[in-house]
Amino acid sequence: MKITPKGPSKVRTPFAIIRPGYRCVSAISSDLGEIFAAGPNRSKALLDSLAGHTCYVVGGLPSLRHSTGARVWEAAVWRGKITSLSLDGSGTKVSSLRGVVDDTPEGFRALSVGLEWLSDLGICPGSLSSMAWNLWRSTLTNPLSIAFAPKVGRAALYGGRQEIRTPRTYQHMKSIDITAAYPHAMVSRPYASTLREVSVETAIDPEAAGMAQASVFIPTDLRFAPLPVRIGTDLIQWQRGRIEGIWSWTELEAAAQVGADVKILRSWAPVREVEPFGEWWKVVLEGRALGEGAAAIAKAISSTLWGLFGMVGDDRGRMRWADDAGESAVFVPNTRTKPLPHAQTAHFAAETASRVRRRMLLEGLVGPFAPIHVDTDGIIVRKSSPMPIDSGDAPGQWREKASMVSIDIKAPQVYRYLCSRGCEKPHGLADRYHYVTAGIPAAKAAAMFGRMPETKIAIYGRDMVIPTGYASEDAEIDKMRIEARAVQSYVFGRPMAAAR
Repeated sequence: MKITPKGPSKVRTPFAIIRPGYRCVSAISSDLGEIFAAGPNRSKALLDSLAGHTCYVVGGLPSLRHSTGARVWEAAVWRGKITSLSLDGSGTKVSSLRGVVDDTPEGFRALSVGLEWLSDLGICPGSLSSMAWNLWRSTLTNPLSIAFAPKVGRAALYGGRQEIRTPRTYQHMKSIDITAAYPHAMVSRPYASTLREVSVETAIDPEAAGMAQASVFIPTDLRFAPLPVRIGTDLIQWQRGRIEGIWSWTELEAAAQVGADVKILRSWAPVREVEPFGEWWKVVLEGRALGEGAAAIAKAISSTLWGLFGMVGDDRGRMRWADDAGESAVFVPNTRTKPLPHAQTAHFAAETASRVRRRMLLEGLVGPFAPIHVDTDGIIVRKSSPMPIDSGDAPGQWREKASMVSIDIKAPQVYRYLCSRGCEKPHGLADRYHYVTAGIPAAKAAAMFGRMPETKIAIYGRDMVIPTGYASEDAEIDKMRIEARAVQSYVFGRPMAAAR
């Protein structure tokens, strides 16, 4: 894949945040102000009037179909999740801000500040993914060639570790995480523009962006299994015993450090190393240092970029609905026969994710900690626990994110806590809890938490994560998948891809 630098765009499109209701809709627009419509026809007319705007919803996209009736929408789907909705007979297309700002006037002003910062850099409003990709390309000075065997790169690409000890209430805890974990991993050391197969006797260098197929024995007495295993298209698990798969060199070396026996079956070493994210990171840091709005957008798009290298054509599709209630989904097969060029860059995404998982394992899990909750780049531990060695306020360092008098955990990424005195984070007077609820907007967090069933299955992330220790036979996998889908229905509503 040849990636060319992007010049500044001269087009400045208006933008809007849409707030959908049942057969009604309101919006805040950069050029039309606040507008509202009731009834499906008037709602559609309002949305039609936003053609030519870059349109967002703050949280999940599915609720938008209820503003007009579902039959007038077509969804773009990636890995079973809706990434955008397009309105029939209109140029109106809507993507999600994923909770970066809220849908209040204050949130709109914050978004405006962030988009103005990007505009000054020559980046037009768009989806978080498109803005992330275009901002990075704008920092390249020369074309960049990245290409490696898609099958190997994708096989090594796994989501983050997400797990809990037991769903219950805990006292006197703290949340700690790695600031800007993924962006910092991207600038921590070089990547392989391509790789070549080498002897299985080649030393595994944790500082080099190599990959290997390996047979690994994980002792049953290890407190944390060190490597993810793919047990389904969208399911992973950290297993003990004998496992086989493809992982990065850095993650295999970490597994060996904690006691795993690693036997290399095939190995690929970097042919040429590149560092394509240095100038990009300088720009992102400038954005993170600006006001709240620019910082929020800078953080969101910098955390989005790494995953774009792992997107391929067969992940995508389209969906429509046969009824206005949006309960009868019709999946439209992807007619694109050629894979996206990103199929050749999956090793970049795999390397990035493995760097973060390595740090989580060696710095956050096998140290003097007993985490009750693990989520991708952070853990929740006892208040009295020491901080990891590399701690501070800089990107890439561990920081204390929250101090918790008590915490009620229902699932990975679904909990609420009572804060300590001196808390500077906003929370209501009537409800003293802070909520963390798997990407659900703050206004809906308490209601979602109340209806959430207790489960150890992680449902929100690149992959669903089945808890370590659960059987991984086909029957058990099917059972876990059914449970995971049921939990998703509780949280997000009925699955969108019900029919294929």
